[in-house]
Amino acid sequence: MKKKFDAEPILQKLAELRKAIPRLDTSRRPQSSDGRAPVQSAEEFEYAAVADALESLASDVQSAIDRAHAEAMEKALEIYYTAEALSRDPAHADLIPHVEEMRRAYEKSYGRPIPKRE
Repeated sequence: MKKKFDAEPILQKLAELRKAIPRLDTSRRPQSSDGRAPVQSAEEFEYAAVADALESLASDVQSAIDRAHAEAMEKALEIYYTAEALSRDPAHADLIPHVEEMRRAYEKSYGRPIPKRE
């Protein structure tokens, strides 16, 4: 006899995983409009609920990654600006090659010069 699919333990685990995501913005909950066919049975409803929860979790993880990346970029640019300013002082001329390398790495990654400090 086929065992009935139970989405509840999976949904509970996904909720636990969501709570463990650092930098998660819980104020924004994207709505899904995936155009799936309507469910025909309780079992299909359970599978659809798990699929929706997985998609939502994936979206939350991507959002947290994007936020972490933005924070890291902000800190990296602050380091660059500080090193660039210090390198103008002859006492810190040893920073010049590092500043130039940071500039090259940024331009290689983003295809444009480092933005001016705000």
